[in-house]
Amino acid sequence: MISAAEDKKRLEQYFIDNIDKAIANEWIKAYHQPLIRAASGLVSDEEAFARWKDPDGSYYTASEFVPVLEKEKIAYKLDLYMVERVLKKMKGQSKHGLFIVPESVNLSSSSFHNCDMVKEILKRIDASGIPRSKLSVELSEKAIASDPDFMKEQVDNLRQEGIKVWLDSYGNGYSSLLLLLKIQFDLLKIDKKFVDQIGKNENGQIILTELIRTAMAIGLDTVAEGVENKMQADFLMEIGCTKLQGYYFIEPISLAQIIERNKNGIQIGFENPEEVEYFDIVGKVNLYDLSFPKDDDSTLNKYFDTMPMAIFEMDNSKANLVRCNKSFREFVAKNFPKVKNTRFFDYDSFKPGPGFYSFNSVRQCALDGKRIILDDRLKDGRILHLLINRIAVNPVTGAAAVSIVVLSIDDSVVKAGLNYNYIARALSEDYINLYMVNMDDDTFTEYKADGINRDISFNKYGDNFFDIYRDEFDYEMMPEDKEQLNKVLTKENVIDNLKKEGVYSIFTKVVIDKVPTYVNIKMVQIRGDGNYIIVGINNVDKQIKTREALEKAKEEKIIYSRLGALSEDYIYIFTVDPLTSSYKKYNPSNTVSDLGLPEEGDDFFGEVIKRASEGIFEDDVEFFLTSFTKENVFKQIESKGLYENHHRLKISGVPIYVVMRANLVNEDGNDKLIVGIFNINNKVKKDREYAENLYAAESKANIDELTGVKNKNAYSETVATLNELIERGSMTPFAIAVFDINGLKEVNDTQGHQAGDEFIRKGRDIICRFFKHSPVYRIGGDEFVVIVQGYDFLNIDSIMTKIHKHNVKNRLKGDIVVAAGYSKYAGDPSVATVFERADKEMYANKNELKQI
Repeated sequence: MISAAEDKKRLEQYFIDNIDKAIANEWIKAYHQPLIRAASGLVSDEEAFARWKDPDGSYYTASEFVPVLEKEKIAYKLDLYMVERVLKKMKGQSKHGLFIVPESVNLSSSSFHNCDMVKEILKRIDASGIPRSKLSVELSEKAIASDPDFMKEQVDNLRQEGIKVWLDSYGNGYSSLLLLLKIQFDLLKIDKKFVDQIGKNENGQIILTELIRTAMAIGLDTVAEGVENKMQADFLMEIGCTKLQGYYFIEPISLAQIIERNKNGIQIGFENPEEVEYFDIVGKVNLYDLSFPKDDDSTLNKYFDTMPMAIFEMDNSKANLVRCNKSFREFVAKNFPKVKNTRFFDYDSFKPGPGFYSFNSVRQCALDGKRIILDDRLKDGRILHLLINRIAVNPVTGAAAVSIVVLSIDDSVVKAGLNYNYIARALSEDYINLYMVNMDDDTFTEYKADGINRDISFNKYGDNFFDIYRDEFDYEMMPEDKEQLNKVLTKENVIDNLKKEGVYSIFTKVVIDKVPTYVNIKMVQIRGDGNYIIVGINNVDKQIKTREALEKAKEEKIIYSRLGALSEDYIYIFTVDPLTSSYKKYNPSNTVSDLGLPEEGDDFFGEVIKRASEGIFEDDVEFFLTSFTKENVFKQIESKGLYENHHRLKISGVPIYVVMRANLVNEDGNDKLIVGIFNINNKVKKDREYAENLYAAESKANIDELTGVKNKNAYSETVATLNELIERGSMTPFAIAVFDINGLKEVNDTQGHQAGDEFIRKGRDIICRFFKHSPVYRIGGDEFVVIVQGYDFLNIDSIMTKIHKHNVKNRLKGDIVVAAGYSKYAGDPSVATVFERADKEMYANKNELKQI
């Protein structure tokens, strides 16, 4: 038996003997594991791994064969081969339209001793046409420490030629810091043993944080290898680790797999080279770098042990949370719980309220790049002090990365009251412009009120304030509004009102964004030296229109109540805004249905659909929901002039028939959807009774009372229909069978008419038994006709033969005999022609039967 040691020795010799063959035949494959940049979430770099796979299927990892090659001083063969494989892979990647990112190759220290490694690498990369910046070299801390002076020279040579050098497994040895003092690297790869401490060992996390902070302080990128879970990834991103690598993201894969993942749309995605510098800057910001001593700021220390800090990417329409620390997450969860797990914020979703002023300041900083320190008020009254700073601008998308730091949170103002800064901003929110006017000479100073940002700023000086026809007048107005304002806004009127009332206030309309808008002009005297007044132009469009809407709603309620009084059929009337779907309900009948729709709401269609299963009879729900959509309602109104839907509405669980009708009306230039629900329960019942009675009458008119089969009237109607089909040339095959019951007169004469009636019914039974799939008609006392189609038509010869045998048998034993004859339709001009042939056949059969 071969011992483990002997087996190992044989395997090592196999590697030595076959390395050239393995390279020549490409048994050694390159696999590529991405490095994910924390700031972008995209692949910023890759690392190449060697895997040896023999033709017989044997598989060996680098840890098995690389030490053997190093020991034999032939590792340079593998290293240069891997350089070639990576360059070839980059070309293949480019052909498939994928961005090329830098990729690192692990080199053995022995390779530099056994060949001019720098020269050989440069020769290969230059021949490939790939930029030198796309290839990186990884050297282990152990390899560097084995001969620091020699390796420093090699590292310097590589970097001078434009090839970046990474220090692998940083922190694994005892000379790490000394190596950084002596040799300049481009990137440090943090050893996996430190990553494994995250979430398990607080001291380990502190050391890891300091390792990364040290690397950032001397201008180096950092990569954490061996990332296996989300907790590790989140912590590393918070402390400023610029790049992450590990099975949490993906294992090393081949070029074919890279292309396949991209084809299937499941790729992580490669960084655009033009955005690299932007993401590099954003990724290097340490979210724990603005920490402070415990006794430095007791107000913030009460809440966080590190200043809350985040980085947002701001584009034209939304903000994207790129990175934040734990303190910031806690701050958001406590003060803005509705958005605590949100990473994307549409600008339109932000409304005035706590945080609104700060949010708009962040947007402004993203645009102009000016650093801002501001105060804002939280919902509970505390004052928030923020530092806002633009970090970088993406050259491709134009988006700006902005950092936000919570410098302090002040409780004292909650007890002491509001500060002046906040009051001034709050009062100016709805103002368009503010003026300070000198009443002695009509000169004025204009201030712009930024309602969104709650800010006031100087705009300009001017003359002749009360002359609204001056060239410098700031507002566009409709001619009739301007003429009216000119009459009332005079200096004399203002002075008179200020003396009497202490305030002058008028309403008018100005054009804002091409829309006539209600404004209030309010003037008050300034106390103190000088003859000055303050004039505020306030946007009151919402308030005025809301008041008008309330008045209109009152009028509508009265109108619809009167309509309800005039007719008991109205159950509900709704007025719906076609654009917003907001609605109001009028209930002239005071009916409470199971639909339970509120008196008013923001989504008429949504509310009705949501409650349909409770308020509409179950058999009608599916049909109703299919028809009642906002799109379908307006489509029917457009095409038919009216939307209508019949269903059963439940009232206290009892279904009643209703009709819903909807149409558009235009009031004061605005469209409005009017929806009415009417009670048609009594009408439906009457219509149903009428239909039932009509059906009964029609049935009675077409059914033979004695035999229960169809009568001569029904036969005439059917013949008329068949003649129409014959005339149109669309008649399908049919036949006419005519029957006559022999001996009826004798039975009537000898046994009476009651016996004769029973005789007829027995004859009917014989005919119906043989013609199960065709209508039977009684057209005379003892005469019957069958219009034969379908299955019976296909088998008519057989059926008529069976009837004849039955007649012969009954004739011999003295029972009922029904003479029969038939004829098939053969392009005849009418049914009568076919009937005549069948009738002739029947009489021939009648005579034949008498002879038996």
